Amino acid sequence: MIGSIKASTIYNSIVTPKNEEKKNEQVTQTQSSSNNTRIKELAAMIENGEYKVDINALSKKIADSLI
Repeated sequence: MIGSIKASTIYNSIVTPKNEEKKNEQVTQTQSSSNNTRIKELAAMIENGEYKVDINALSKKIADSLI
C-alpha cells in the first residue's frame, strides 16, 4: 500500500511538468499574438500621423529603467 502511494506521487511529479510546458507555450503564443496586434495598431497610427509621443511619460519610464 505504501509503495503504490509513493509510485503515484512520483508519477504525478513526472507528468506535471509536461502539462506546465504546454500551458506556458499557450500563454506565450497568446502574448505574441497580442503583441503583434498592438504592433500593427501602432504602425497604422504612425502611418496615419495619429501617434503622438508623451514626452513626460517616456522620460519617467527612461528614468525608472536607469534606477
